[in-house]
Amino acid sequence: MEPFSGVGETVLPRPVEALPTPALAPATRKLADKLIERFAMGESAATALAQAVVDPSTARQAAESPERLRVPGGEILAIRAEVWTRNVIPDPRNPRIAPSRRHPASNLVGTSESSRFRPLAEPVAASGGRPELVQRLANQEHLAWAAQLAKEYVLDHNDWRESLRHQGVMTEVWLAATAFQHEDGTPGVTVPVTVEGSSRVTCAHDLLDLRSADVPYIRDTAKLRSHIRKLNEAITTAGDPAQIDPDVAVTVRCERLPALLLVGFEPHDGATTDFGVAVKSLVALRHVDPPKPWGEAAENEALADAVVDEIERRKLITPAKADWLRGALTPDQAKAAGFNDDPSVRAAAIVRLFAERDQKIHAAVRIAITGQSTRKNITTKLLLDVASSLVMRSVPEVDARKRERMRKYLKSAFPGELAKDWQATFRGTEELAQAALTEAAQGEPGVATRELAARSAYPLVINGQLTGDRGTQNNDQPDRRHPGEVIDRMRSTPHGVHQLKQTLLDSAAGRRARKVDETGKVMQNDDGRDILVTDADLRRTFPPAGEGPSPTPAPRNTAEILGNALHDLATSIHAVASAVKAVEAVRGDDGTRAIDALGADRADCEAWRTVLQDVLFKLPVWQQRSVQRHGILTEDPYDLDVDSDDGDRDGDLDDAGVDLDDGDVELDAGEGAEPDGEKEPEGPAVDV
Repeated sequence: MEPFSGVGETVLPRPVEALPTPALAPATRKLADKLIERFAMGESAATALAQAVVDPSTARQAAESPERLRVPGGEILAIRAEVWTRNVIPDPRNPRIAPSRRHPASNLVGTSESSRFRPLAEPVAASGGRPELVQRLANQEHLAWAAQLAKEYVLDHNDWRESLRHQGVMTEVWLAATAFQHEDGTPGVTVPVTVEGSSRVTCAHDLLDLRSADVPYIRDTAKLRSHIRKLNEAITTAGDPAQIDPDVAVTVRCERLPALLLVGFEPHDGATTDFGVAVKSLVALRHVDPPKPWGEAAENEALADAVVDEIERRKLITPAKADWLRGALTPDQAKAAGFNDDPSVRAAAIVRLFAERDQKIHAAVRIAITGQSTRKNITTKLLLDVASSLVMRSVPEVDARKRERMRKYLKSAFPGELAKDWQATFRGTEELAQAALTEAAQGEPGVATRELAARSAYPLVINGQLTGDRGTQNNDQPDRRHPGEVIDRMRSTPHGVHQLKQTLLDSAAGRRARKVDETGKVMQNDDGRDILVTDADLRRTFPPAGEGPSPTPAPRNTAEILGNALHDLATSIHAVASAVKAVEAVRGDDGTRAIDALGADRADCEAWRTVLQDVLFKLPVWQQRSVQRHGILTEDPYDLDVDSDDGDRDGDLDDAGVDLDDGDVELDAGEGAEPDGEKEPEGPAVDV
């Protein structure tokens, strides 16, 4: 249900009618007993739901034949009932605010009012299979702080108040009994909490002048009964509905709301899903996909948390590591717990986890993501997009526009090559870079260069030294590669490995990356100052494979002259490839290719083939000479067969996918698969 537009002028207000008297204790007790008997609910949870229901007898009848809501892994049992708005609360973790949360990994918790506490953890299923949730808090103020942040966001971005003033809540909210447990020793309380409909309840509470965080601690049936009696007296005194005080009318409309009480869960045979996971799946199936998506950033945050939660729930990682991956530990806490406090190392660990090919991890990732959305195929691009949401939690405070730009670029900064086998280790930068140099020098970039790429993407993007496509308006950016494609190119050469290494060293020292030459030495300008590397530098120094070195306008030495000549050769080769496509594009009257029917002059073809064969003979020799500058080529330099194990190295994340149904990595570039309509560089790509 969408908020109404101009509701005051276009929608007739819902008539005001007297409210029913809140149920007496015996009726409430009977409903609570029915919930305990029928659904094995705990005493506190059953009582909380029963006290919230307006008509316990009707709800008790509905409990005899509950509705069944299908979710991955089983069926949730629910009953429809009308509830008192003052006896329920909106979710203080409202998923819509997930992208703006500040996690301990950013080291910002406690530095401002918006980050005074760490974000509330996801509620978990109660023990013993009871259909209840458990939410842990530091104290009552922790709940009040979280609820206030959620309220401010809702009123700014999803304000229902104008609609509710005239109509009240029209569609049911979903409620689950949730126990709030306090770390400071305050006795726990249980209250119905919205798992869907938080914005509507937040706005209703605001219209009732009620602070949501107070509800769990102030519910009083006697006071509610007195309050309802006074409202009914005001309606009776007015006589004519048109004479009812407008404020009284708004209050009456908001005092009740339709609800779907989630009271049970029946898992499928062999399924490991519990009530908490089932509830998250039910909610996400509505919000992650249309009609009203949460938005990409919030969606990926939800999917990321779901993946880590599922992997932890299956005991594939420890709770401490799960907290580290979620960003729930400050850098100091991470170090004390035995983890690395470098956000680049954490980034690599997250990327590896999401692209992990171990079947147990695969199963957990697949269940978590498909449980939150209707996607059937889990692609590499999706996995790395979701992983980037967790990586972003280490970013210090920046303005919202800049943060969104970082998120956009970071999503495309992890090469699709990372879907292959490698390990996220805690080894130091020097050790990792040395292993990567050995691979690059041998012409076989592999596991070490992949880890190096995964680590270095974070500082390059966060520091603004490697960006995504900024569009064409007022911008001269001929190189339209994704950041991940540039990084993938860098890791394949010794010079690029040196630059990635320097990036990590400088990041650890708290500064932006400096530019290095082919030997790894930091470059300086004429006045002796170190040169910071830029996006343009990286794209120019490490151009797409097949384009040759970037041209030098005024070559001063042999290397620069040779580089210009090789660039011209690359341009000519691309021109040949384009010319071949143009020849094949000529069609006859019957629609078939003309070259297939008419052919080309024999003498011309012989001459062209001679030239091309001569070039094909020289290319591996030139490659060998280049490799010998940095190391020993271990393969036959004259073998031009493509190594199928290397796969597609263009880094195009839209073309690379992981199908978790069979665990195979798919790297198929289909026609029209380029992202955002961007065209890949034309011409053959040969891995030697």
